[in-house]
Amino acid sequence: MLDPRKDATPAASRIAADLDRRSRNHTSCHDVQNVRFWQSKPSDVRTSGPLTIVGHFSLTDLSDLRTSLEVGPDSDSTDLVLAAWLRWGVDAPHHLNGAFAFVIWDQRSNRLTAVRDRFGVQPLSYSVRPDRAILAPDLSTVVAGLDVVPDTNPVWVADFLAGAPTDMSSTAWSGVHRLPPGHLMNLDQDGTVDLWAWYRLQASSPPTDVDVGQALRAALTHATAQACVQEPTATMLSGGLDSSTLSLMSLGHGDDTRPRPALSLRFQDPDQDEGRYIEDVLNASGDRLTAVSLAGETSDEDLFNLDAQFDWQDQPFFAPGINRHHKLYRAARDLGYGAIIDGHGGDEVISGTFYDIALSAKGRHWPQALRLTIQHARFTGIPVTEAVASLLAARGKRGFGRLGRKIMASLNTDEPTALSWFSLVDPDLARETDIFERSRQMHRPDPRDRDLPQSVRLHIADMAGPISAIAFETLNRAAQIEGIRPHYPFYDHRVAELCVWQTANTKVAFGRPRALLREATKGLLPESIRLRRDKTDFMRGFWFALQRDPDGRIAALLDNSGPLQGWANAATLREDVKCVQTSVDPEPQTAFRIWRALSLAAWLDRGTVRNLPVSRPASVSESVR
Repeated sequence: MLDPRKDATPAASRIAADLDRRSRNHTSCHDVQNVRFWQSKPSDVRTSGPLTIVGHFSLTDLSDLRTSLEVGPDSDSTDLVLAAWLRWGVDAPHHLNGAFAFVIWDQRSNRLTAVRDRFGVQPLSYSVRPDRAILAPDLSTVVAGLDVVPDTNPVWVADFLAGAPTDMSSTAWSGVHRLPPGHLMNLDQDGTVDLWAWYRLQASSPPTDVDVGQALRAALTHATAQACVQEPTATMLSGGLDSSTLSLMSLGHGDDTRPRPALSLRFQDPDQDEGRYIEDVLNASGDRLTAVSLAGETSDEDLFNLDAQFDWQDQPFFAPGINRHHKLYRAARDLGYGAIIDGHGGDEVISGTFYDIALSAKGRHWPQALRLTIQHARFTGIPVTEAVASLLAARGKRGFGRLGRKIMASLNTDEPTALSWFSLVDPDLARETDIFERSRQMHRPDPRDRDLPQSVRLHIADMAGPISAIAFETLNRAAQIEGIRPHYPFYDHRVAELCVWQTANTKVAFGRPRALLREATKGLLPESIRLRRDKTDFMRGFWFALQRDPDGRIAALLDNSGPLQGWANAATLREDVKCVQTSVDPEPQTAFRIWRALSLAAWLDRGTVRNLPVSRPASVSESVR
């Protein structure tokens, strides 16, 4: 907390209490000039010369960094970041690999600097007020440092209900922000804020001519190995392409010679259980992976216990499967492991979808796109006629595009309307927050990126957009509860930079989704997984849980005087609730809208109980401006 007036003692007490609650340990405070630093595990306040630092670090490639800085082997992550800052200043983050979020005070300039890693794996929030500034990983800690609880942010709520966040920095609290991924913020004692991006994936260098399969395998193997070297590390194993790859790549790395625990969720429903693929990976490991099987089913009591989740997540969140992650984290902790390898992000980083094929169809490569479409349909099991019709429709509004849409209509393929994505938002709120225009602005190419291929721009938006950073924050807080440090090798920046610059056709070679990873894992993965054509759909179990509605939460959404009044579109809620109650076939978008409504309603109710000002103001126009 930057406290130039040194009059924020009550706020300091509230911050310490919140940190004690979150860390389950007593925290300590360190005063350096006009800044108060708190340390609570795993953070550590440390000083070197004119610099004082506190942060969360999950760095990799530490031996290389020690060599570059010419320091001893006992230097830990905090020491290394301090040494890097003393040598390179604001260029230091470019020399760091892995995940990190830290705040550093320089007595020479009387300036506080906050830094967040490239993709936002480690969270960092802040609020700057006339008399103080508070920076912390968790929103609750920042809010605790404010004398008045902030109002609910209507722009954030509109984006949340739409399932389409339009920026990297907003939170559910007005005036409380997230430091965007890959950004650095300087804060002077007079309250001057200077925020800028120290890393942009768009500005990375395209790889030189290399064998992409070998290069990806080497980069991903290195990232996985680095995740294992600092502490005993378990791995998640779902039987899918991503987790199977990382589980096998993790073998033979780190000082722990025991077989690595492979944590798997097993389901009684044979349509959801991945047991046959899990067994294939275990057999391929040659007994170097030890199976740890956990029940995959989530009880209604756990699924709908949203209030308990808000003790850690702080604001509404979209993560219906977060309880399964808790099981995995807890199992790793109980086995004596402090870290876990997670395949999260593999889809986004590797990419390679039908949309990549459709991009080719708009250019001069129509014959090649048609061939890839037919191969894609045969590989995935989609009817060839439907796939070709989709490709035709992608060519535009007229000619072949019109023909494609007619074929799709004859096949009863629904096309979503252009505005349906924010149908859950109250019409007045949508208008007052200008949600449609904000979405257009977000998807408008940055002038610096206009020369980039469209496939690259779209890949970056999917890989490094707001949804990705929010997902990392949600997972981070779930892992924090269980005392586990998650590692995401797919989001090593060298892996991401290699994948994003590949051509659309390379990403869907032979019509196969995620062709890059399939090529890179030849000889590593069992062929049953490397060439697997499907992914297990867990929607049916989630849909049936919504239908049971054990606490009557979904039925309560229809109460016109309830907490969602003025926030959510009542007509959409009525239709969605009716669909959940009567349909035997899961409808994913309906289920997702219902869950977002449940999460927001529970959060607003929680605020009402605590007498917090979370009801929607009569007008939000001023907030938007």
